Amino acid sequence: MCKQLLDAGVPGLHMYTLNLERSAVGILEAVGVLDTSKVPRTLPWRQVPATRPGETVRPIFWSNRPKAYLHRTLDWDSFPSGRWGNSRSPAYGTLSDYQFMRRHTSSDKRKDAARAAWGAELAGPEDVADVFVRYCKGEITMLPWAELEGLHSETSLIKEQLLALNAAGYLTINSQPALNGLPSSDPQFGWGGPGGYVYQKAYVEFFCAPEKLQPLLDKLDTAAAVTYIAVNAQGDVRSNMKEESVNAVTWGVFPGREIEQPTVVDPVSFMVWKDEAFDLWGSEWGTLYEEGSSSRKVLADIAAHWWLVSVVDNDHVKGNLFEVFGL
Repeated sequence: MCKQLLDAGVPGLHMYTLNLERSAVGILEAVGVLDTSKVPRTLPWRQVPATRPGETVRPIFWSNRPKAYLHRTLDWDSFPSGRWGNSRSPAYGTLSDYQFMRRHTSSDKRKDAARAAWGAELAGPEDVADVFVRYCKGEITMLPWAELEGLHSETSLIKEQLLALNAAGYLTINSQPALNGLPSSDPQFGWGGPGGYVYQKAYVEFFCAPEKLQPLLDKLDTAAAVTYIAVNAQGDVRSNMKEESVNAVTWGVFPGREIEQPTVVDPVSFMVWKDEAFDLWGSEWGTLYEEGSSSRKVLADIAAHWWLVSVVDNDHVKGNLFEVFGL
């Protein structure tokens, strides 16, 4: 209807939405009025100024689930500005559960779409890994750990490496490539306004089977510039980071301003995020299958025994994070 109106010469469209903006934005994109890839970003993650005044820093773990993070922090009295401090601070408060913002399986129609993407049945972890591979290839556009459809555009720089990781059984749910001084006006990676330069450390977060963990950690321990955190659903932790440390993985330099560090890796927040990450195996993906089915058992076994691993290459100039994985 909007296309017909525009073709007929109407001077413009006025869109109202009483809930989420996704439908309105989708319509405007489809008729060619809006190109979201060219909308300047104040920060590298989605901002809602009306409800988040002063917030300039977030943990990277919720990058693919921004709405879950927003709802889980609605009760915070204040938000980090400038630097991410002690995440145990009473000012920030405790992250609420808020049902972890399930979305892909909230109706029969969405369950049918999810089942078509994630498989009518799962014989084993290999079938699960195949779903992640197809997601990286763009053959499917949804995963339980991503609210938005499809990979972020910036992953195009590391798409082949992500494909290889998932094919090898490292099931990636979050990542970013290294950047070294790109203009803040760059249409794909820029943020923060004109005249600046933006930087990123290479980052990857994934689930892996317990038998893969120790060989991987042995390699990570020999990589001088790499820091990591690994945790299972029971809360067992393996890490070379201090618990109270905060590692900025995205930052920007702008005229007349302090260096901004909007995205961080924080071990305390990672322990909170892991509950949500492991829960999604059952509360989102597992709901597609009958209770007691082999498919549900496959997912339950992964959630119970696999590890969630966060890895940062702190050398954003010469580092090659994927070498550690033999890629």
